[in-house]
Amino acid sequence: MTREEALNHPLVDELALFAGGDCGFFDKWRISRHLRSCSGCRAELEGFRAVQVLLRTSSNELPSGLQWDRLSEEMTANIHLGVEAGECVAPLRTPPMRMGWRAAIAMAGVSIALVGAWFLNPLPKQNGEVVMRPAKIELRTTSAGLELNEYGSTMVLLHGRGTTQQPAMIVSSPGSLRARYVDSDTGQITINNVYSE
Repeated sequence: MTREEALNHPLVDELALFAGGDCGFFDKWRISRHLRSCSGCRAELEGFRAVQVLLRTSSNELPSGLQWDRLSEEMTANIHLGVEAGECVAPLRTPPMRMGWRAAIAMAGVSIALVGAWFLNPLPKQNGEVVMRPAKIELRTTSAGLELNEYGSTMVLLHGRGTTQQPAMIVSSPGSLRARYVDSDTGQITINNVYSE
C-alpha cells in the first residue's frame, strides 16, 4: 500500500462511528464511497458490526440484581462534579473589547456637537484679526459678602444674615481675596476664600 492510499483510508474510529451510524453526512458519504473499492476497510467495518451485534445480544443477559437507578445517580453526580471542577481549573476567556455601533454613533454625535460649538462661538475679531480682551477682574468685600466682578458681570458670595459689621479683608496674593465675618448673635467666625484667574 502506498502512502497516498494510506492517507485516503478512513481512520479506525471513523469506521467505528460509521458502523454505529454516528458520523456526519459528509463523513458518511466519503466512507461509503471508499468502502465500494476497499475490501480491507469493508472487512474491518464488518468486524465492528459483529461486535455491535454481540453487545446487543449480551446486554439482555446483564445481572438483574444491580441497582441501576443508584448507578445512574452516581454517574450523573460524577459528571456534574467533573464539569464544576473543569470550570474551576479552566481559565475564563473574556471576549475582546470591541466598540459597538451604538458607541460609535454616540462618539460621532459628541464630535459633531463639539465642532458645532466651536463654530457657533467664534473668537471676537476686529478688522479680520482675533482680538483678546484684557482680563478685568475685580474682587472686593461689601457688607453683603465677597463680590467678584468680571467684564461687567457680578457674582456675590453672601455671608450670614446676623453679621452687622464690615468684614475684615485680607489680600493674600494677586487674584485672591480672603474675608472674615463674625456673627453678632452667636460669635461664630466665617472665613471665605475667593481665587480668580
